[in-house]
Amino acid sequence: MVNRRLRQTFDQSVERSGVTRAKWTLIAAVAHNPGATQRMLAEALEVREITVGRLIDRLSAEGYLKRSPHPNDGRAYCVYLAPAAQPVLDTLDRLAKIHEAAIFTGFSDEDLTKLSELLDAMARNISAARIRFDAKKLANES
Repeated sequence: MVNRRLRQTFDQSVERSGVTRAKWTLIAAVAHNPGATQRMLAEALEVREITVGRLIDRLSAEGYLKRSPHPNDGRAYCVYLAPAAQPVLDTLDRLAKIHEAAIFTGFSDEDLTKLSELLDAMARNISAARIRFDAKKLANES
């Protein structure tokens, strides 16, 4: 529930600046993975390749992204940011800082450290549970 509310309030802030969720998430994904293929970006965003492909087409036409032939795979392209994407990234950075400051108002440094430790522990538990679940599933399928 907290995750959904965080995402919604951030999305609303970004959309007020004129950038849709689909656009900013792909631009951010490319910024974190320059040269990624459509398949890699689809995996990172947890969407279908065709969905990312259409969005890459649109953002390339709008001047935010550019494609270059993949050096080792003639069927694939590497996706990079075009200069027009930088203002979007700057806006995201500015809004993220404002959003973060509002969310953590009243938290001490100790509170933030403890929260980070607890979230890290949860992430480890989730990973361990997934491994146990996958192992059980494989054992039952045998």
